[in-house]
Amino acid sequence: MNLRMYEGLFLIDNAYASTEWENVVKHIQDVLQKNGSEILKTEKWGEKKLAYKIKGHKRGTYFLVHFNANNSAITTIRRDFQLSDYVVRSLIVRDDKIEELSQIGLSEVPVEKDTTKMPEIADTVLSESSDVSVKVADKV
Repeated sequence: MNLRMYEGLFLIDNAYASTEWENVVKHIQDVLQKNGSEILKTEKWGEKKLAYKIKGHKRGTYFLVHFNANNSAITTIRRDFQLSDYVVRSLIVRDDKIEELSQIGLSEVPVEKDTTKMPEIADTVLSESSDVSVKVADKV
């Protein structure tokens, strides 16, 4: 059984999010665990106004879940969330970057610090800034 790391972002109906939040979270966890997933982290992002109506909703509450799952279970998980009354929309993607970082460890990630070029960049930006503003003003 080859588990991969996934990230699931769920848009929750505000009517349920405000009155039955514990049931919503339990429902999402139950769907994932029923399909053999291991939940690593959950995070409530809160209520947001949507850019456009989704299934008649103007607002929604976002819920983020990081989990490990078998690749073959993702199709079933997606279908279960499409049929859910709580979830307006869901997005599940494989989380390759976090998976790579967790395998090598955060302490081993190389950080490049080259401060020798910083003054050159700052001097160039300052000397050209007046020319740029004049050119932009001429076009406006």
